[in-house]
Amino acid sequence: MSDVYVQANTGHSIELANDSQLSVVSDILGDAFTHDPVFAWFAGNPDIYAAFFRAEAEALYKDYGEIYISGEHSAAAMWLPPGVSSKVPLHWRSLLVFWKIFYNAVIQGCRRGLLIDRLCAEHHMREPHYYLHAIGVKLDYQGSGIGSALLKQGLLDCDAQHMPAYLESSNEKNNPLYERHGFEVQSAIRVPDGGPTLWAMKRAPRL
Repeated sequence: MSDVYVQANTGHSIELANDSQLSVVSDILGDAFTHDPVFAWFAGNPDIYAAFFRAEAEALYKDYGEIYISGEHSAAAMWLPPGVSSKVPLHWRSLLVFWKIFYNAVIQGCRRGLLIDRLCAEHHMREPHYYLHAIGVKLDYQGSGIGSALLKQGLLDCDAQHMPAYLESSNEKNNPLYERHGFEVQSAIRVPDGGPTLWAMKRAPRL
């Protein structure tokens, strides 16, 4: 199977990222999440967001997941297939990110990050599914349709395997995009102590 896909109806080129592109993928997602309410609450400084995604990509997604990147390197998405735990194993890059969060947001930021992880785990879908951990478009390319094309490409695998898809939306502004592609809100994950809200969303497979 080819690792490069061109969507005839959009003209966008989507490919499966290789290990040499992990830094590019991380930079894309770091930029895309610059104004994300959840990241702002626990990490604070957008300069460290790319390191966060790089740690997750190295520790879990490059070996067990599917990482998509747009042909012009403007958008990326990280998926896990059914049967793979979304819990990220300990990795030296994770320790580096932990230190950066501590440096920028002191111990409160670290505690907030762990709290969000725990709440998401409690709400996480139990039945077998594809998990969309992160999808993002660089700020300068948002509104171009590439995010929709990227999402559609990942969902083709879900439908081919007749599997549902699941995600946690960390920004309510993105919910309409997910809903246009068949996702429905299952629950609101409300973080206590003035924290942000995440939306657990599920999409049934399409024939």
